[in-house]
Amino acid sequence: MGKTRPSRRQPPASGPLESGIGILLLAAFPLLLLLFQGPASTAFTAVLMLVIFATALRLIHRGAAIAAAYEAAETAKAPRLPRKMIGSALLGLLVMILAGHHFVSLAIPSALGLLGFGLGVAAFGRDPLTNKEGAPDEELRHLRTQETLDRIDAAIATAVADVSALGDAELSRRAEALQSGVMGLLHTISQDPLAARRLRKPVARFLELLGKENARLIEAWGSDDRLKARRRYLTRLTALGEAFEDRLRKAGTEQGRDAYDVEADLLWNRMVDKQVA
Repeated sequence: MGKTRPSRRQPPASGPLESGIGILLLAAFPLLLLLFQGPASTAFTAVLMLVIFATALRLIHRGAAIAAAYEAAETAKAPRLPRKMIGSALLGLLVMILAGHHFVSLAIPSALGLLGFGLGVAAFGRDPLTNKEGAPDEELRHLRTQETLDRIDAAIATAVADVSALGDAELSRRAEALQSGVMGLLHTISQDPLAARRLRKPVARFLELLGKENARLIEAWGSDDRLKARRRYLTRLTALGEAFEDRLRKAGTEQGRDAYDVEADLLWNRMVDKQVA
């Protein structure tokens, strides 16, 4: 059966100024003023705090981009380095250093540092901590099989619609019965992925022959050979259905399924076919 890859959403592109981090740049201006005020030790402290501040912003911005890509992907690994958390911790450290100049005890600066860290986490979120797993293999196989069955059903439905357009009630009824029976059989056998893969060529051959018979019928419909073409089409339609059923029976038994189970499934679908007919 055909394979499809799960679609992946592209994460929105965002620069430092577009992600909300740019607002924090305003906090750097007081630090810049310290470079031109006081002794050299004050300027050195200002440079150190600016380095911490720039590192924190860089880590948060990079962590936000990684988190966006993580959310957009079907499967992804958690980043080894929690950049947003580390960046928020550096912001808290910076707040604690700035507050330490105004208090004798470290209790209040430490509390303000923790508050700064908490506000950073609240503003920018946490880093992904666990690997993101996509749909299980069994579920993906089921989805791919269902997509293939839908395509086959649509192809047969198009052929049935072409026959129905001729205005012959008997031909329409038989074509619809064939569609119902074939799709019922396919749904039954598709429960076994290995058996379903064996049916790719038989299904393609079935659709090819059905298309040829439809084209031959439609071509002869407006001629004197209409009745002959009609009888031939009904005979070929029955033969196609029986041959496809036989191939399904072989596909089921080749995969080790009990012959009784295969026959029971085919009988059930044949009953559905007769009800539609």
